[in-house]
Amino acid sequence: MPQRKSKPGILVVSRDPQLCHLRKKVLSSAGFAVIPASNLQEVTAACEKQRIHLAMIGHSLRPAEKRRIANAIKNSCRVPVLQLHHDEDPELVESTQAQHPDQSDYFIETVKEILRKLS
Repeated sequence: MPQRKSKPGILVVSRDPQLCHLRKKVLSSAGFAVIPASNLQEVTAACEKQRIHLAMIGHSLRPAEKRRIANAIKNSCRVPVLQLHHDEDPELVESTQAQHPDQSDYFIETVKEILRKLS
């Protein structure tokens, strides 16, 4: 019997439960496995227990919190980080990470492109 290919895991980090739910819904409908997290402890636990291919950091996090979480993802998950931003210029937490406006119609293509480059 052929082995089923697992869905790419996307770690979605947001302090706002409604935004996290919306991102999960959009990503899940596009065929991704979504692992939600709202703080550093949940990010660390997800990195240890889940197979994650990409992390998405929402704009609802404060800059210092974004840096701590991005560093934890870099050290624990070792995956690219897509930082979403609202209307303001994004503060990229690492020069090798991507950024995108927080618009679900558009960020899904960016997610797919990053994962294509990784495979």
